[in-house]
Amino acid sequence: MDRIVHLLRCPLCGGAFSRKDSSLICPKRHTYDIARQGYVNFVPGQKDMFYRKELFESRAQVFAAGVYQPVVERLTEMLDAYLPQENPVIVDAGCGEGYYAKAVCPGRGMTRIGFDLSKEAVRLAARGEKTAVFFAADLGSIPLADGCADAVLDIFTPANYAEFKRVLGPGGLVFKLAPRSGYLRELRELAADQLRRKEYDGGDVERYVHEKMNVIAQETICYTLHVSQETAYHLARMTPMLAGTDIEKLDLSAIRQITIDETLYIGTVK
Repeated sequence: MDRIVHLLRCPLCGGAFSRKDSSLICPKRHTYDIARQGYVNFVPGQKDMFYRKELFESRAQVFAAGVYQPVVERLTEMLDAYLPQENPVIVDAGCGEGYYAKAVCPGRGMTRIGFDLSKEAVRLAARGEKTAVFFAADLGSIPLADGCADAVLDIFTPANYAEFKRVLGPGGLVFKLAPRSGYLRELRELAADQLRRKEYDGGDVERYVHEKMNVIAQETICYTLHVSQETAYHLARMTPMLAGTDIEKLDLSAIRQITIDETLYIGTVK
C-alpha cells in the first residue's frame, strides 16, 4: 500500500492521500481504513447484490482448474508487446477475486492495482497477496490520480470510458475482453428453458467499444476444453449469463466440454 499511495485520490473530493497508521487521509480529512487483509474499502455501506462471496469462490475454483489459462497467456503476450516499459502501472477494473491482475505477465515487474464494487471479492483478492493491491471502489469514481496508469484491464465487466481516459496517461491503453456468441454455449443451451435471453452475439458490445475506443488491435480468443462435472457446476454458478436460473435443476453431468469464445480489444479511449 505504501508504494501506491501517491497514485490514489479521494473519491469524494479528488485530494491526494497520505497514510497515517492504518488509515488513508486526504487534505479534507476524508478517511479510509486499511483492512487487516491489506485492502481499502472506498465504498463503505455498499451492499453486494448478485455478486456474492459464493460466486467469487466458484470463480476461484474455475480459474484453479485452468479454464482461462489460455486467455491469461494471450493477455500476457499482448501486454508485453504493447507495454515494453519497466514497471508499468496496470489497473484491473472490476477485478473480482483478482485472478487476472495477479496472473498476467508472471515474474514481470508491474504495479498491479485491482478494484471491484464487491467488498467480498476484494477481500478474497487481497488475502495473503504480496504482488498486487486491491480496493473496493465504484467504477464511476475510480480513486486513482489523473494520468497515473499505463493500462486498464476491463475483463467481462462494464466500462466507464470517461474514467478510464482520466486515469490513463498519454498513450495509455484499454485491454477489453468481451464474450462472443459461442461463449459458454453448452451451459446456455442446457439452461435454455430458464433463460429470458437465449441468444447472444456480442454485437452491441462491439459497436459500443468502437464508438468509445480507437481500436488498434482486435482478435478472437476461442477454444473448447474438457471439464469435470465439478468445474461445470462452478462455471454455471459464476457466470452472469445464467443469472436467475436454478442451477440445481440443471443436469450438469451432461456437460463434458466448455467453449470459451471472446473478443480482445486493445486501444486508446477517444
